Amino acid sequence: MLIATCENTQRTYGGSMPKLPIGDPELYFQAAPLLLVPDVIETAEYYRRVLGFVSDPEGTSPEYSVVWRDHAAVHFARGERAPSGMRIFFWVKDVDRVHDEVCAKGGRITVPIGTRPYRIRDFCIEDPNGVTLVFGQDWD
Repeated sequence: MLIATCENTQRTYGGSMPKLPIGDPELYFQAAPLLLVPDVIETAEYYRRVLGFVSDPEGTSPEYSVVWRDHAAVHFARGERAPSGMRIFFWVKDVDRVHDEVCAKGGRITVPIGTRPYRIRDFCIEDPNGVTLVFGQDWD
């Protein structure tokens, strides 16, 4: 079955979602994207201000920064231009709460919150570099 995801792209849905992450992983415990962006400081500030992420003040420089919230982390390094075609999906426990927080802090919603036919409730925003951020949760 083909399903639509944020921004009307399509993917094949096989009928069951992956298992939820376990509390004591055997080997891998987190993956974090590394985005090359023209302005590391501005980008990190956006993730802190709009998304509620935190960072180590001494660890942020014009060349590199890491921001995180709970178990989600994003790394930024200075690059010549903004990334293109990039989407990051954040699994969250309460997508409505995240949506309300993002809206209250001025995040620009690009795909309204909704419950999709593939049993995910999600919404999309765009960061200052044009990266699509998708926030979603399983929805039965």
